[in-house]
Amino acid sequence: MIQTERVSSGIPGLDRLIEGGLPKGRSILVTGEPGTGKTIFSLQFLVEGLVRGEKGIYVAADEGTVDVLEQAASLGWDLEPYVERKELAILNAGTYLSSVGGAAKERQIDIHKAIGDLASFVNRLEAKRLVLDPAGPFVMLRDIATRIQDQTRLLIKLMRTSMPTTNLLTSYAVPRTGERGLHGIEEYLVAGAIVLEMIWQDGQLARSLIIEKMRCTDVKPAQYEFDIVKQQGIVLQTAR
Repeated sequence: MIQTERVSSGIPGLDRLIEGGLPKGRSILVTGEPGTGKTIFSLQFLVEGLVRGEKGIYVAADEGTVDVLEQAASLGWDLEPYVERKELAILNAGTYLSSVGGAAKERQIDIHKAIGDLASFVNRLEAKRLVLDPAGPFVMLRDIATRIQDQTRLLIKLMRTSMPTTNLLTSYAVPRTGERGLHGIEEYLVAGAIVLEMIWQDGQLARSLIIEKMRCTDVKPAQYEFDIVKQQGIVLQTAR
């Protein structure tokens, strides 16, 4: 009988909710509004891999290398030694994106080339974990929804066939509309979707996590509150 291999998320308490971890070699979407913990989730996933001897790559679109290192350090994670030993690479998304076409609003992303270039780097580094934070730059955001869906499907397919990594893709949720992801469509294409939200609890804001989808996994529908704790990162309250 075929069994799904698992990769630890690095989130205390989460792995036991998803039969031991994330599906190995697949792409998982982490979506949420600003401030809900998407980047921390991503860093925690990479830190877990580094501790286990698994090299990782963090592709940032909105922050530089120093910014990423500073955020990790604020949580008690010193990533500089891993970068120096070439066990972790922090890259800018722009390096792997090329535009073709006419005016800026009509430009299209060459996903084949972008993922091909990134895959070459992944394979040279022998990375096992990859984060796109956020994944938006790899998908055309100014085209019609069906085209965006095609681009997203192609992105995920190419990542799975050309890289030996387990991937985290983050995206922004649209506040107060219930719409999630890049026009709310990646959830149908990725192997798993985790939603981070801000909720009112006992008269104050709290962070919560919902496992919306996880293929090959018996997931119980539930919403879990979590805290962000120094030296640990995201900690589900049920895991205490």
